[in-house]
Amino acid sequence: MPLYIVATDLSIRADRALRRAFDLAARNGARLIVLSVVDDSLPAAVADRLAEEARSQLSATCAALGAGCRAGHELRVIPGDPLPAIAATALREAPDLLVLGLHRTRPVFDSLRETTMQLLVRAGLCPTLLVRDPAERPYRRILAATDFSPASAAAIRAARALAPEAMIHAVHAVHVPFAGLVGDSAAYRDAILAEAGRARDEWLATLGVGELAGPVALEPGPVGEVLGAAIARLRPDLLALGAHGRGQFAEMVLGSLTGTLLRDPPVDLLVAQPPRG
Repeated sequence: MPLYIVATDLSIRADRALRRAFDLAARNGARLIVLSVVDDSLPAAVADRLAEEARSQLSATCAALGAGCRAGHELRVIPGDPLPAIAATALREAPDLLVLGLHRTRPVFDSLRETTMQLLVRAGLCPTLLVRDPAERPYRRILAATDFSPASAAAIRAARALAPEAMIHAVHAVHVPFAGLVGDSAAYRDAILAEAGRARDEWLATLGVGELAGPVALEPGPVGEVLGAAIARLRPDLLALGAHGRGQFAEMVLGSLTGTLLRDPPVDLLVAQPPRG
């Protein structure tokens, strides 16, 4: 039985995540843990009052939303610092999915340090869903940005598990080196695309995601432009990404595209990385 965890601070942003988590749990037969963390640095009387208010409000909301969850849900209101408390719960429970709302925008602080979502994704505890939009309908169209890495394969697997009936459109941005020097040479571009096609086929066969992803479109151009065009063309309701790409420092930093999208996703965003070890 799948297990999902949704973290909420009772904000409007978190309410969207809560509703999406209940919807996904009901559709996928998952058990759901609703987690709210009360700041333990507050005076005890204040923290106790906030915890009781959170428990009362969430109990009513969960009772209304949980009718379709056959596997049931559990409400946990705990003291602590949100980031380590969420991480510790995820580490202990080993969920199949962690669901979060958008972080509160803080232009100065966000330019200096990573958001809670980025830090939790970096920890690589489980696939993480960042909910941006209201949960008005199930996910039907998923855009998966691939770089032929194990992380991209993990994102596609997570997306398929989350939305078994959805259409997954996978796209890979092909870098065409020295394009300005060789001019508009169709033969040169075709050779680069052919090489990318061989890498795609090997990736699909080696990591076993061919049946899950379907065809993977090869689009020449910078990854940001290719992904932006795909979003405008396909209008997906979920974007799936690997937590990082390939490279020497893959375990140290998030991919630059993933990090940017975590701060301001255009649609709901699912991020995953392959199991460690």
